[in-house]
Amino acid sequence: MTATAAPPRRVAAGAVPRIMIVGDSISQGRDGDRTWRYRLWQEFRWRGVTATLVGPWQGTWFPPAGHPGDTPAAPDDPRHAGRYRPGADFPERRHYASWGRLLREARDNIGGAVAAHRPACLMVALGFNDLAWGVSGPGALLADLAGFLDAARAAEPGMRLLVANVVHRTPLAGRPQIARDIAAYNRRLPAVLAGLSTPRSPLTLVDLAARYDPFRDSYDGVHPNASGELKIAAAFAAAYTAAPGPGRSRSVHRTGAVRRDVRPRGPVPVLAAPAR
Repeated sequence: MTATAAPPRRVAAGAVPRIMIVGDSISQGRDGDRTWRYRLWQEFRWRGVTATLVGPWQGTWFPPAGHPGDTPAAPDDPRHAGRYRPGADFPERRHYASWGRLLREARDNIGGAVAAHRPACLMVALGFNDLAWGVSGPGALLADLAGFLDAARAAEPGMRLLVANVVHRTPLAGRPQIARDIAAYNRRLPAVLAGLSTPRSPLTLVDLAARYDPFRDSYDGVHPNASGELKIAAAFAAAYTAAPGPGRSRSVHRTGAVRRDVRPRGPVPVLAAPAR
């Protein structure tokens, strides 16, 4: 899908800022997860932020019967009908995150999504699948990111973009290149974002890799458990509230993680999770 230029968005005085989360399985979550999007909603309430989440989907990923596990999900067959963990009741469920998503894929369709949903801010967490599946190396992934940002801005020229680096996973036997490629991409990302940031459309790096420990913060070596959800949400919330802007109380400056609801309520069945 090719992005077309759009006139600058006119926001009515007092309008609630619109945020769209763009990601893969880490952001969508699977059936029965709370998701870091729920934790973000908690963080925003705690920090005094007023915002609404937008996007085409609301659910988590519901594994289809006989899912092959290591095969990326078909882009035209998203699964977004999964449920949330009981107790994770929150109104802001809309998102643009899909299990198995590639940044390369998102580069080609972000313009249409932005044009349709008109976010004032994107929270972007993509790239793991491109590197882990060997679709792109660090250099090619950075080029895809630049194309993604261009397409998003073509549809909404004045938007703010919060872009996360790529989290590491626990080591896989015979796959040392994953860690090397992630490290190389993360080293180069800050300079790339700094070069592409503009006063009208600022880019902010969200350093998930420094916070996220796959041994402690995931249930399968990659996907976030309760601790991981809290860390991801806190990182994005801190980046969003770092500078005064619409949708938050200027008197609130807390930067710590959410301190409640850390442990899951009751036993959590952990299935063999497919690759993201």
